[in-house]
Formats: sequence, structure tokens, C-alpha cells
Amino acid sequence: MLLCLAIVLHTGSYMIGFWILAQVFEAAVRPRTRLIGALALATFGVLFALLGFWNDQAASGLLGLTLLFFLVIRLTGLRPAGAVLPYQLYLFFFLLLGLSATTGAVALYEHFDHQLLLNKQRLAGNLLVDNDLQGEFLLAESARDIAADPLIRTKLASAFDNQDVVRQKIVKYYLRGYFNKYEARTTLYDPAGNEMNADAAAPKLAQVRARLLRQASATDLPNVYLLRSGGSFDTRRYAAFVPVRTVNGTVSTVLLELALKKLTANSVVPELLVDQKYFQPTVSSDLSYAGYEDQRLVYSEGDFDYTNNFPLAQFADARLYTTGVVVNKVHHLGVRGPQQRVVVVSSATYAAAEWLANFSFWFLLHLAGMLVAALLYLLFARGPRLTVLRTNFSTKIQLFLNIGIVVPLLVVSLATASLFTDTYKRDLRRSYERRGQLAQQNLLKNRAFLADSTKHNRLTELAENVSTLTETDLNLYDEQGQLLVSSQPLIFEAGLLSSLMNPQAVVALAEHGQPRILLTERAGTLSFNALYLPLRAESASPGGGAVIGYVGIPFFDSAKELNTKLTELTTTILNIFTVMFILFLVLSFVASRFLTRPLKVITEKLRHTTLTGQNEPLGYESNDEIGLLVREYNTMLHKLEDSKRELAMQEKEAAWREMARQVAHEIKNPLTPMKLSLQFLQRALTEKRDNLEDLIGRIAQTLITQIDVLTDIATSFSNFTNLPAMRPEKLAVAEVLRRCVALHQHVALELPENAEHLIVYADENLLVRTFNNLLINALQAIPEGRKPHVVARIELPKPDYVRICIQDNGAGMSDDVREKVFRPNFTTKEKGSGIGLAVARRGIESAGGTIWFETKEDVGTTFCIDLPLAPQ
Repeated sequence: MLLCLAIVLHTGSYMIGFWILAQVFEAAVRPRTRLIGALALATFGVLFALLGFWNDQAASGLLGLTLLFFLVIRLTGLRPAGAVLPYQLYLFFFLLLGLSATTGAVALYEHFDHQLLLNKQRLAGNLLVDNDLQGEFLLAESARDIAADPLIRTKLASAFDNQDVVRQKIVKYYLRGYFNKYEARTTLYDPAGNEMNADAAAPKLAQVRARLLRQASATDLPNVYLLRSGGSFDTRRYAAFVPVRTVNGTVSTVLLELALKKLTANSVVPELLVDQKYFQPTVSSDLSYAGYEDQRLVYSEGDFDYTNNFPLAQFADARLYTTGVVVNKVHHLGVRGPQQRVVVVSSATYAAAEWLANFSFWFLLHLAGMLVAALLYLLFARGPRLTVLRTNFSTKIQLFLNIGIVVPLLVVSLATASLFTDTYKRDLRRSYERRGQLAQQNLLKNRAFLADSTKHNRLTELAENVSTLTETDLNLYDEQGQLLVSSQPLIFEAGLLSSLMNPQAVVALAEHGQPRILLTERAGTLSFNALYLPLRAESASPGGGAVIGYVGIPFFDSAKELNTKLTELTTTILNIFTVMFILFLVLSFVASRFLTRPLKVITEKLRHTTLTGQNEPLGYESNDEIGLLVREYNTMLHKLEDSKRELAMQEKEAAWREMARQVAHEIKNPLTPMKLSLQFLQRALTEKRDNLEDLIGRIAQTLITQIDVLTDIATSFSNFTNLPAMRPEKLAVAEVLRRCVALHQHVALELPENAEHLIVYADENLLVRTFNNLLINALQAIPEGRKPHVVARIELPKPDYVRICIQDNGAGMSDDVREKVFRPNFTTKEKGSGIGLAVARRGIESAGGTIWFETKEDVGTTFCIDLPLAPQ
């Protein structure tokens, strides 16, 4: 879980980080510095990348790659944004994936390189250690306890007793725990120095002591010696001579020989029993090491040839003892020890295939993360958010081409992995059978030991020798399936494996007569394969004699070997998959650009196609689908030219008709109040009223205003405009409304206290026409038989705005009429032109205001105009 979280955080942080850097870079660069910036990015990017990877400096290499990433953005103009997912954004994401994967690969290399350096130092340190001081002290303590043990003293008093009990007690009770990391051998000698329960030809105690002490050095503890072989780097061995005074007063000797266990490739001890750090380190598949004394090679292990390929001059290089040196693509690390000793640990340098494997892992991991994020977005996104993942035609081509290569690659990879796994399992089974037959043949040569219980020591030595020969662990069972001896007795003593043989194997070998059987078993948490073979008595019959025992060979490393092979296969497949994917990504980009280039030309032509200008036909000679589209486009252009001419004539006629209706409507509005004013003046003259002169002045001012309106309309008509040209000026809106209300009967005027100070910036003629139009419509909307009640009022709805409302008690408007009120040519009156409200709305909106209404059937309608107040 922690590893998955770390990977997710790594992926997200690098992607977001590089995206932010790209955004900052795009915002910071200037178009005029395009060439200079590109040259600088290219120069420094290549320089830092080469220096970083040549000198093994990850930070410098990553800086160079980042600069090259910005260079690509600079040259291609990729943008990480867009309403749809164009190919630029598509490629931008994959560039981010590539750069982030490269960063992850470098980080992974740094981690493993540091870990490898620590492993080399630990291995060399273990090789340079001679004495196990704690082990020496514990061995001396165990020797004193053995000498004082009553059972051992009693058993050693009789030379004819079976001494296996003594050996088992010493190993089981006195050489456990800390000594599990040692191979222990116990030899018992009687007071005369003869080996107990051994042949007469066995060497005596004095001879064994002399042989061992020739290559031994005494420790600080009595009777405990450190044994040295020809090379002082290969292993750590101890010998302890324990004198035991028996119950009859004689002195027997127990010889304890301890050798630090050397782990083999097929050993299960580190995984099942104890910590591997306690064991004598051995060369792994990728490490070699050598020991030098005074710059003279004394010991080496591994595949590397130190004699011919490691120059002694490297000992003078200080880097050998710090970061290591590289000679012919092999990295060497030296660790100094006492007495002019040096251990050199070597391994092959990071190969290109390993770099590619790391890059492939991170690239595909990032790609999978991006796909999962996209799927989650699709699952939870709703409404407009889904438009983010829209793609254009170029991106669709690339996506389908990439899917077309990814799916077959995935299928082939899975099929190859399955075939390789089956093949390797068959080869592994054949290898098990060959090693099992080799062990069986060697054991059959000494089959007499199986039936002789007094030859248990010989049988144990035989099992250990065969185990060493075949490089496997080995278990011997009697004819009943009971364990006799094992090369790894600690596994059985720890209860990880049963001392009884697998009953399936007994049935298959004894009852069914099978020559061998391979089963899958478990020891603790480890799953492994176990091969069982029968050991038969000598017989002249073809099938052999009766079964006298069984040999079981547990291949504890089988799962590990299979996993190693699968890892190698997966690495190879990932490398091929990533290279092919990136290659086809580039090819799909080129293909989409090539395929969509004609479409871009057509798009550009369509963008410039107009109804007024001259349109040029496209030239495309191919007979493919795009050629068909081009021909249809050219045909459409010819039809469009004909339609343009016809449409132009229709538009002219419609424009003249529209113009005539608008002018007639605008002229009709001022004529009505002029007629009423003259009739009112005629009546006043007939009645000879006292205020005749004042009345004549007011009516004359009204007539002059309306005549000016007619003059403007005539002038505008002569200039081929739809409406009079606007001449905005500062007006007292209350005064304009008062003059319009005075021309109509049954209209009440409501003004606020500060109405005279409400100044708007508008065309006076526009306001007069609009107010007159609304007042006439309000009066005409009142049905016959209902007393007219029209109110014109001014309000202050919000700061810096004034509202003029005209309310009537007419019939109101139905729902279907409301939507058409401001539509030109729509009217509910028999003699109306339907232009008035449309013209009023356009004029008010051009002055920065709004016009709207509220209505209720059979109650009345209220039209309101909101105008901004003029600045002081």
C-alpha cells in the first residue's frame, strides 16, 4: 500500500510540476526572442544532458532533459490548454509522460546504485572480519557446559554405547541460537584418542589436532582456535577441543568444528530460519569479489577475471575507496582492512537495457495512471465537464492508431509470456529430474547405509556430499516414509516441514510404481517444488527390487527462479512495448498531420467563404473521399453565387418595404398629437378663452417639436437610414415625459420629489417617440366600456438609474402574445405596423438602457424603461 501511494504521489507530483513549469515558460517567453531562446535552450540542454549522463550526475542530466523539453514546446508551439483535446495537447501530455518517466528512471537508478554501493561495502566488511568475538565467547561457554553435562559424561564413559545421542544433544542444546549461522561438526574421542563408533582406520586425536593447529591461531579463550585456509577471505572456521571427565574418571575429548555457512543458490535457510546478514556472504549472480594482501591477489570469486582485467594501478586511485571506479564497463569498489588487506567488489555498470527498462516501467505506469484518471473523470463528470475530453479529428486518428497497436502488442505480449512460462517450466522440470537422477545414482551406490542403523554418521556424510554435488537440499526417508537424515535438519527441527514423507509421493512411488513424482509443497510461507525418487534394493528384474527408501529433493528456489525469469521476460516485453508505442505515437502524429492537411485547407477556405465577397474554388486532383468533398464544395460555391444574386434582390425589396413601414409608423405617431392640438386650439378660438395667447404658445411649441421629428425622419429617409441618427445630449427626463403626457387625455403623471434633477444622456427625439408610442399603445389597449386609467411615473430602483413606467388598465396580454411583443411586424391592432415597440427597444438599448413589461390578462400592462443617469 505504501509503495502504491509513493508511486501515485511521484506520478502526480512530477506531472503537475512539469505542467506548471510549462505554463510559466509559455507565459514568460516573448515572440521576438523565439530564435535566440531556441538556440539557448538547445545549446544548454544538450550540454547539461551530455555532461550529466557522461559524468554520472543525475541532477545535471535532468536539467538538460528539462531544457530540451522546453525547447520542444518552444519550437512546436504546444499549448497545454484548449476547448477540445487537439493533437498539440495530446502530444503535450505524452511529452510530460516521457519527461516524468525519465526523471523516475534516473531516481530509480540513483536509489539502486546507492543500495548496490552499500551492499558492496557490507560484503567487503564481512570478508575483512576475522574473529567473531561474541561467537568465541559463547563457544567457550558452551564448551564448559558440555564438559559438565551428566548425560554426556556418562555416555562417553562407555566406548560401546551409541554416541549419536551425545552428538544430537550437543548440536540441539549447546550449538543452537547464535550458532545457527555455522555448520557444526562434532567428533568424539575416547581417552586413548580413538574416534568413537568409527573404523580403525580413522585418524587419531593427536593427528587431527596437529593437522588443524598447523593452520590455526589461538584465540583469547582456552582450547578455541581460529582456523585459516590458504586464502584468508573465503570463510571463517573455528575448532574447539573440549576435554570431558567421564563418570569413571577418564578424560574423553569432544572436537567441535564450526564453519560459517556459505549460502548456495538453492539454499532455503535465509528465507525460512534466520537473518541472512549472519551468514558468510557469497558472490551473487551480479557481484564478484577478490581479496588482496599487499596488492597481491590471494582469493577471488565470481565471473570477473581479476588477474588479467583489474590493473593494480587502480589501488592508487582514491576514488576506488569512495565512489568506486569504472574499468571497461565494470564498476569496482575497494574497502581497506587491517594488515594491508583490501577487498575489491565488482559489478557490471548500468546497461542501456536496464535504463530502458526503468524508463518503460515509469512511462507505462504514468500512462496507466493517466488512463485511470480519465476513466474516473468520465464516471463522475456530469454536464459541461464532459466537454473537456472532446477530441478533434486529428486526435481521433492518433487515438485509434495507438489503440490499434496497443491491443495487438498486449495480446502478443501475454501470449509470449504464457508460452515462455510453459517452456521454462518444462525445462525446469527436466533440470530437476536430471539432478534428481544424479542424486539417486550416487545414493544407490551406498544403499547399504540405508538399512544399517549403526551407519547413521556415514549416511549423514553421504547426504551432505550428495547435496553439495547436486547443489540442492536433500532428505532421505526409510521405506515407511520416515525421515532418516537431511542436509537441512534445522528446517525439520523448527517444525517447518514434517518428518513424514508426502503421502502422495508414497502412493505414487510405492503403489503405482512411478519412477519419480514432482509435487508442490509449502514450508511456512514459501511455496516450492519437491521431487521424490525411490531407492530400490539390487535385483535382476527390470523394475528393480523392493523399495528400501526414498530421496526427496526440495527445490526451494523454484518459485524464485521462475519469478526471475518472468521478471526478465517482463522487462524485455516492457522495453519492446514502450519503444513500439512511442514509435507508433510519432508515426500516428505524422499520419494525422498528413491526412488532415487537406481538411485544414478546406477549413481555411470555408472560414473565408462569404455571401458578399468573391469565393475561389479549391484545387484537389485526387479521387479519394477528400476529393469528393472538394468537388461538392466547388459545386456549392457555384450554387452560392446564384443564391447570392437572388438573395441580394430580395433583400433590397425587403429593405425598402421595411423602410417604408418604419417611416410611415414614425410619421403617424407625431401627426396624431398635432391634429389633436390644432383641434383643441380651434375650439379655444371659437370659445374665445382668456388664456388664448398662452395656449397658442404651448400648442405652437408642441407642433414645432413634432415637426422637427418629422423633419429628422424625412432627412434620415433621404440618407437611406432606417431611423434618425442619434444625437445624445443631457436631458431632464421628467420634463420630456411631462410634455408627452400633456398631449394625451386620461393620463396621470406621478413624479418623485427630486424628479427635476434626474438627468439622462439620450436623444430627445428618441425619448419623445418612445414615450408617445407607449402612451398611445396604453390608451388603445383599454377596451370599450372601461374608463381609461393610464399612469406615467418615474422611480429610482437603484443607484445611478432612473425608471420610467407607463401603466394602463387595459386587457393585458396572453402568454402567446408576450413572446412576440418586441418582434418586428407583429401587432395586435388592425391598423398597426408592428414596428413601434421594436424600434423603441432598439433605441433604448442603444442608449444603454433596457425596456421590459409586466402584464396580467384583463388587469392591465406596465411598460418600464431603465436608463442610466448622466454623470455629474
